[in-house]
Amino acid sequence: NIAISMARDSAEIKYGRKRFIIGCLGVGAFAVSLANFIIGHRAYFQIDHDEYRTYSSELPHQSVIKFDGEIIYDGEYISHILDGELPFPVNNNLKRLKFRPGSLPLSSAQSLQKCYINSTRYGNQIPDKTVMLASVSDTHKLIYRNIPKSSSSTARHAMKDFFDGNDRRVKHDELELAVHQLDYALISFVRDPLNRFYSSFDESFFRLGPWMGSGPIVADKPRVKKWYFENKYKVEKYPYLYEGLPTIGHFRKVYCPPDELSISPLACNDVPSIENGTLAHRFERFVRDYDGREPFDVHMNLQVSNLVWGVTGNPLPVTKLYNATEADKGWLDIAHEKGVHIPDGQLTHGRRITRRFNVSKVSDATKRKICRLMALDYCCLNFELPEVCRTADDDEAVFCALDKIPKREGDKIDIFDELVIQQWNF
Repeated sequence: NIAISMARDSAEIKYGRKRFIIGCLGVGAFAVSLANFIIGHRAYFQIDHDEYRTYSSELPHQSVIKFDGEIIYDGEYISHILDGELPFPVNNNLKRLKFRPGSLPLSSAQSLQKCYINSTRYGNQIPDKTVMLASVSDTHKLIYRNIPKSSSSTARHAMKDFFDGNDRRVKHDELELAVHQLDYALISFVRDPLNRFYSSFDESFFRLGPWMGSGPIVADKPRVKKWYFENKYKVEKYPYLYEGLPTIGHFRKVYCPPDELSISPLACNDVPSIENGTLAHRFERFVRDYDGREPFDVHMNLQVSNLVWGVTGNPLPVTKLYNATEADKGWLDIAHEKGVHIPDGQLTHGRRITRRFNVSKVSDATKRKICRLMALDYCCLNFELPEVCRTADDDEAVFCALDKIPKREGDKIDIFDELVIQQWNF
């Protein structure tokens, strides 16, 4: 019995030691886990800042803490995330990164490929839903996508006269096949959104004026007259635009010098406007009322809305976007690449009409509102903001966003996130 009792005591001692050792290991493991949790918890909320500081120390520009502590990220940092070279920061389920327009080290065409337009929100701005109207040259494997008020007249002239181009409607699959498998180049021209907005409004104002319903301009243009009556309801929500301007004669007297007008109405297109602010005031009032959702003419559409598919909002497979302010140079470069000769002085074909309203009368506040209206163009085409918009206050500032949205495959939406460029505020 003594032997049995001693054996039992010995076993209990060994068992107790094992329990003690196991308990110590458990406490140690818990302590390590707790420490990792605390460190990890802290890192979870700081990883994007720490990672950025480590990374940005090698860059000429760093993130800027501004607007109540929000981080404005460097464009180069954003581009590395887009390229997959850096992970999207993990920070309290953060899904948006803010950056400045024009800060990406990307071309307009490259930036566009990362862009997304909500085709429901901007449906009224997308001219072609299922097909794309383009000028196509099979001879030179060149496709030009038209964007109104972005050197489009010169482009159509160049495609037709020098590149054997013809207008046609192209389906999505046909375009993808042509660019990705048949080595066609898809090109277009873009310009600074603020300046384009001035030109777009000027053109649209003329096209929807009451003089398009009757009078000498449409006397022999029944199709233009018909189009006017089908679309004039779009400007009726802005009744002040044409007050006191019932005819083209009344309109011309506002902006055309009397001496030029007495010679020929067409002479008014070649001389500076004498508009004293009457038209500019109406323009400013329109900008205050306009929300960017329903343009009253196709010329008012965003540039990027002409560069996406209407069904999905996916960007077209654009090869290159040229600067419309240097359109002649762009076409000469294209001609050189395609082995086409364009004689000197034979390229420019645009309607170079003097702007009718006096832009110098437009206030800075109005310009900043236009920049906000055109934010998607500035972000997706990677244009720098003009100085007047870069210095805006908090509530008027324009920023871009690197967003996470459900991945899009054709008409289907995947559960996985896709990184896209959008405007910061909607």
